[in-house]
Amino acid sequence: MLENALNSIDTLNRCQGIKTAVLVVDNDEAESARSVVEKFGHTSDIPVHYVVEKQRGIAFARNRVLDEAVKLEASHIAFFDDDEILDKNWLCSHINFYRNNDNVLISSGPTYCKFNGEYPSYIKNNKIFKTSTTKKTGEQRSICASGNVFFPVAVSKISNLCFDNRFVFMGGEDGDFFSRAAEAGYTIVWNNDAVNYEITGQQRANLKWLLNRYYYNGYSSALLKLLKNNNPFIKALYFIKYSVSFLGSAILLILSIVCGLTMFFNVLGLCFKNAGKIAYVIKNKPLEYYKEVNGN
Repeated sequence: MLENALNSIDTLNRCQGIKTAVLVVDNDEAESARSVVEKFGHTSDIPVHYVVEKQRGIAFARNRVLDEAVKLEASHIAFFDDDEILDKNWLCSHINFYRNNDNVLISSGPTYCKFNGEYPSYIKNNKIFKTSTTKKTGEQRSICASGNVFFPVAVSKISNLCFDNRFVFMGGEDGDFFSRAAEAGYTIVWNNDAVNYEITGQQRANLKWLLNRYYYNGYSSALLKLLKNNNPFIKALYFIKYSVSFLGSAILLILSIVCGLTMFFNVLGLCFKNAGKIAYVIKNKPLEYYKEVNGN
């Protein structure tokens, strides 16, 4: 996946007057990504920087990106993940959007699913795998993800923001980071033209991963909502709200049986998402999602 992600960088249209470099943070002290990165560096005309963040956890890796970007004297960061590939216009779309709109300080774009193989329609058509969006270009957001975003290094350097280590094995650290950036005055604006693609293979195109992901998404969204307000009364209200939502989705699940497997598993995913929300209110602590999924 990393090799495909890096190779897609070489397909990008170049933006006039912009100096670009690639930074890869390997979150493995065994340096398992080094050979792939060095191979890309030998063939690409873009400068490539490789560093190892030995402290395990996604928040530590992302914070290392911020630190290294400052050392490289970068003005902006374009984040994408190692399981994604870039549309050829991706970077220029972010840059031009940023240049041409005074209110844009953080440009966030869509990540669409591309399946690596043939899978049942009830998997391919599940809403967890996004192939389109209803968001409009220019729409202001209060939160965004790190899988497709362009932002000034000043967000971290000047405003002293970093990714919260409480999310270290859970994910959701990016939503928390950018929501705090928005609160600090960095306007997040949606940009439909800056597209990348998440490659989905057998590891994800199955019901176990799909339902786990719904549960995690619910747990994470509840955490983000309640993290800054741990008032017992507010938590009680959310518990009631999420419980009612769970019961509603459970009733809908029974009715969806007659509508086919695609509808059934979409609604089942909604049940798992609501269950995740309830679970966070009860547990009141981050999950170790990536440890559970990856087994380490």
